[in-house]
Amino acid sequence: MRWGSVLSLSGAALVLLLQGQLALSVIQIDPTSIDSLTEAGVTITEPMWEFYLQNQTEGIPGKLTDTWYVAGAMFMTMMQFWHVSGYDKHNDVVSHDLMFQAGENYNYFDSNYSQWLGNDDQMFWGLAAITASETGFPEIEGKPTWTSLARAVFTMQIGRWDTDECDGGITWQIHPWQAGYTLRNSISNGGLFQLAARLGRFTRNDTYIEAAEKIWDWSEDSPLITPKRNWFVADSTSGDNNCRDSGDMQWSYNYGTYLAGAAYMYNQTEDAKWRKRAEGLLGRLTTDFFPKQYDHKVFSEYACEPRQTCDRNMLNFKGWSAQWMAMAANLVPELRPQVESKMQSSAVAIGTSCVGESEGMKNLCGSRWWGAKWDGIKGLEVQQAALGGITANLMLLSSAETKTIETNPDADEKYLDTGDDDDTVLQKISTGDRVGSWILTVLWGSGIVAAGWWLIKQQ
Repeated sequence: MRWGSVLSLSGAALVLLLQGQLALSVIQIDPTSIDSLTEAGVTITEPMWEFYLQNQTEGIPGKLTDTWYVAGAMFMTMMQFWHVSGYDKHNDVVSHDLMFQAGENYNYFDSNYSQWLGNDDQMFWGLAAITASETGFPEIEGKPTWTSLARAVFTMQIGRWDTDECDGGITWQIHPWQAGYTLRNSISNGGLFQLAARLGRFTRNDTYIEAAEKIWDWSEDSPLITPKRNWFVADSTSGDNNCRDSGDMQWSYNYGTYLAGAAYMYNQTEDAKWRKRAEGLLGRLTTDFFPKQYDHKVFSEYACEPRQTCDRNMLNFKGWSAQWMAMAANLVPELRPQVESKMQSSAVAIGTSCVGESEGMKNLCGSRWWGAKWDGIKGLEVQQAALGGITANLMLLSSAETKTIETNPDADEKYLDTGDDDDTVLQKISTGDRVGSWILTVLWGSGIVAAGWWLIKQQ
């Protein structure tokens, strides 16, 4: 091609041509067809899996370069996709790597990473573990059940409940020497709320339900959730000011995690207050994150997408939130029409954006689902987000149930046959722990430091 011809190309096309990144044909998606959605999900999964294999840290299963939690969140999405599509090509690796990262004490607090982890990092692995239980993901013989791993994360995190400042909450970071330690953020507290609610529904154990109630009440008493501001969810609040201020950046996953937890609580308790909360959060989420300029139809992480300033974390958010919206719709049927319409139009948009090609990889998705083209962003995170959007639609169509201990008894919390004096043995919560349990009695009262030590010791 002569230079004069190149100059006649549009700027965007020129960039793509010079980079050797030519757009592929659109993935045609019928959001009302399980087969169509499954085919699209598989198409999106394969480059995501290639990114996963390319970016493992020195070949460590489940550990990506410069991040830890993202792989756990990806496994969470892949198990949901398997559950509603039957696509099991990567299940063996997901199972192995998910268990490998649980660490020597089976609590996703491995000594190799524990000095720099945040509560939100550990929390995502806990959500992956409870997802395995709810989807009936196969258990591994001779290892703790997935439910036991989720419970271990819950137990450790609730042991960090801190009433010295702000009358409660857990901090973003785990250790005082970490930058941001004094912050209490929504994804850490909302994630723990969601984990507690899901454990409560799955196990039918009131210990978790009471804990979820406590976390929500504290969140609403703090600046994190403000129903009177149209269900505004702040990103964080600072212990330095006794949680009187707030960081108001808006991210979909903060709404999504509280929404999912509220839906689980309504499904388990049938208390109308939880339905009201779920409806309020969903209303705010669908108003703000499906912007007018995209006809209120396409999911957008609007705080960073337009200028392409989303970092590695932010690129994932709407994929998780889409799945949490679908969970909420399945658990609270009154939410279904609102969720279904947003997810279906977003699925069609995903098909028009996953058309990138680079370095031999095809069907790269980009950060923007709107615009009917690939925006040039590539990586595991954007593929995972797109897969999350497709999976959300499958969750709404599939007859696959969200399991409980009654329908998935293999996932019950069990002892390991390694001896009572083995510190890695996960102790099962007994029936006597269900109401007025030792967790709530000790943690909501005094002696938080001693309680935290005792809870961790049990793991």
